[in-house]
Amino acid sequence: MQGSTDRHEDLSSRVYRILKNEILLVRLAPGAEIPETMLVERYGFSKAPLRSALARLRQEKLVITRKRLGNIVAPISIQDVHEVFQLRLLLEVEATRLAAGHVDASLLTRLDAEVRACLPARGGGTRTAYREANYAFHEHVVQSSRNGRLAEFVMSLIEHHERIVHFCLTLKDRDIEFHHRHDDLLSALLDGDGERAAAAAERAIRGSQKKIIETLMGNHAMPPRGGGPHDP
Repeated sequence: MQGSTDRHEDLSSRVYRILKNEILLVRLAPGAEIPETMLVERYGFSKAPLRSALARLRQEKLVITRKRLGNIVAPISIQDVHEVFQLRLLLEVEATRLAAGHVDASLLTRLDAEVRACLPARGGGTRTAYREANYAFHEHVVQSSRNGRLAEFVMSLIEHHERIVHFCLTLKDRDIEFHHRHDDLLSALLDGDGERAAAAAERAIRGSQKKIIETLMGNHAMPPRGGGPHDP
């Protein structure tokens, strides 16, 4: 029995990772209905691990349930964007301040090099490659804050931010403008200068917020508040 339970958990985790990646990359679009039958047919999942995966995604606010519609991918609204950035400015900036002087210098330098290799100016890789490299860089930074709960929450916010960016890229071809370098942040973190690191993080977050709001405000179909076109 234990072996069967372990296999179910492994399969459920794999289904969860696949669906989450599809949602973050907006291959499953915000507001899209995702009935279980469609997901089974499209991805070949079985129902038990699929339901476990959907429950985890609902906890992370990436999937919501609507009366008469069932599961849908959580819509993105201007309000959602403001909330994500407000929390990033409060929490990620503080996590970055705490991380200064505690990062693994060689690891963070290597992770930064991997991000640079994915930049369009370098003839870099795919959006997925950039996302994975950038995620790994920021994950190491916030984990170096030595506050596990803070790190977990910040990384969840960064995932929601990534989904917003990919959604913007479906509205307007602005790949190069949504990539960024970490030069000032990396230098401050390696020098152990928490205030300078926090200031660099805040500049980067505010710059990203400005570009995203400009893109979304230019799309008149964007709902101002959460819920989107599928609200009952």
